[in-house]
Amino acid sequence: MTNGDTGRGRPRDPRTDDAIMAATRHLLARDGYDQVSIDAIAKEAGVSRPTVYRRWPSKAHVVFDAAFGEPGDRMPIGAGGIEAEICEFVRGTVEFWGEPVVRAAALGILADRARDPELQIRTQQLLDEQTRGAFTALARRGIDAGALRADLEIGTLYELLIGSAFFAVQVQHRTDTTDLIEELCSLILQGAIRRDKP
Repeated sequence: MTNGDTGRGRPRDPRTDDAIMAATRHLLARDGYDQVSIDAIAKEAGVSRPTVYRRWPSKAHVVFDAAFGEPGDRMPIGAGGIEAEICEFVRGTVEFWGEPVVRAAALGILADRARDPELQIRTQQLLDEQTRGAFTALARRGIDAGALRADLEIGTLYELLIGSAFFAVQVQHRTDTTDLIEELCSLILQGAIRRDKP
């Protein structure tokens, strides 16, 4: 979903939106967040600067939609037992932060959100309402089934997972995602699995 659509005038051409999103993702992966500009996006997409600004109020908002626009589609549903579902969630989290466009955009978005209340809200919705909600539902199913500890601090475990995955991929630039996924999966399960099962 994009910003700045007032509903006035001619209907928006979705092909233009798609071209802008594709151009933004290409520039992010090639040049990095700091080098991306509205001018560069417009030129790459073959549109004018006003065309971009009619849809998004700033570069940060264009980049946010290009990198994180439909995060729900990327969240793992989970299958099998609770341990397998948790490991699938870990895998999805690591792979999400490791996507080239997300990797290029994330730190810049986090820096810019401090100056933009609307962007702050959108990043909170991404991390809190969507990913946290999905993880919380998964953990509660595990608790109800007796597979996870009844006293499990779900919020803390979620923050451990997100923070560790983000730091490893975004700050340490780890590319050995297979090893990272296995390490995080083992760490999360050690803290979550109920050990006193009958």
